[in-house]
Amino acid sequence: MLKGIKELLEILFLWCFIYLGAFIFLIIGIVHIQSNQPPIIKQYHTYNAVQVIETPKQVLVEREVCNRIDGCPVVKGVCESCETVKR
Repeated sequence: MLKGIKELLEILFLWCFIYLGAFIFLIIGIVHIQSNQPPIIKQYHTYNAVQVIETPKQVLVEREVCNRIDGCPVVKGVCESCETVKR
């Protein structure tokens, strides 16, 4: 009877040793896998392209406009009834 209990205890200790050894081996493997991986660097680059459209600039041009229907009487090289208009 003592021999049977001794064999049961040996089997129990063997199974505990195998179980704990597998558990420790699993932990060591997980730590080893995580330490060998290169660090993951997440860089987010955002590029915002903004197209600036410039409105066309109006160039003011000075013109002489005659107010008379029959034409401008020119006195000494200057039209008396003409107006200078910026457009």
